[in-house]
Amino acid sequence: MELDDELAPAVGLDLEVERSRWEPVPPPARKPALRCAFVDGVRRVEVRLFAEEGAVQAPALAGSWAVGCAWAGQKPQITEVRVGRELVVGGGLTANPLHAMIGTMPVRFRPSAVAGSAPLDPLRGLQNAMREGEAELARGLLADGEAELVVADGPLAYVYEGPLLGMVKRQTRSYLDGERARLLARLKIGERTPIFKLGEQRLERYSWYLRLSDGRAIDGTMTGLVRLEVAAAGGLTSAQSLAELAAAALPRLASEPGRDARAPQNLYPIAALEGLLRHRLGDSHLIRRAIEARLWEEGDG
Repeated sequence: MELDDELAPAVGLDLEVERSRWEPVPPPARKPALRCAFVDGVRRVEVRLFAEEGAVQAPALAGSWAVGCAWAGQKPQITEVRVGRELVVGGGLTANPLHAMIGTMPVRFRPSAVAGSAPLDPLRGLQNAMREGEAELARGLLADGEAELVVADGPLAYVYEGPLLGMVKRQTRSYLDGERARLLARLKIGERTPIFKLGEQRLERYSWYLRLSDGRAIDGTMTGLVRLEVAAAGGLTSAQSLAELAAAALPRLASEPGRDARAPQNLYPIAALEGLLRHRLGDSHLIRRAIEARLWEEGDG
């Protein structure tokens, strides 16, 4: 089950912030190799739980997340991998840390509480913990200044100074009206739409669609397209500069259908990073067995 903030109603939408006449914007003539860093994270629910306190019952879960950075190259270099374990309890209930053992190796799940009592609320808590890990990692990359472009996989949920953009691969909604949406099918590789604005206050963003690759004859219009966004605080000129960098760097990293089921939007550095992060989460069967064993011990006590 996916959690997607893109389904929320669009606020502050301005489709004419860059130009009123919508035509494809060509990529820069010169396309130098850039030092690009890609930030992504994965999460996994280890065990679905429930919490009780008096007459109050609420859903809970024990889950794991991992975040990391992949630097673009012929063989992506993966750095800064971080792993977290969370015990997320709904209904505002509190819990003690959950300590489990896999052989002689301890596995500790940090407790946290979420206010809601709906089944998905603990999952949102796990998602937020992963997003916080991604944000901390991105902040460090921008502070180091080694990357000419930092690409966060997913909507831009945090704002820092520097060349940071969010890349949305899965288009669950369109921000464009019918006439402007027809432009998407006309975009060639490396071309983008004009920039538009959305959001408000701290999360006001500039956004645009970029074509990474041509789809196959059986694919739909949105195949090969991503939506990119940057913080509006940097100004339109900065957004245009980042759009040029993205047009120069990202299409050459698009994956192929024969090598990735989510091609071409799942760029090669991101695919390599996700594979390593899932491995770093550990064996799900062993972790689940360790959690259940610990719960049995507490129940017997």
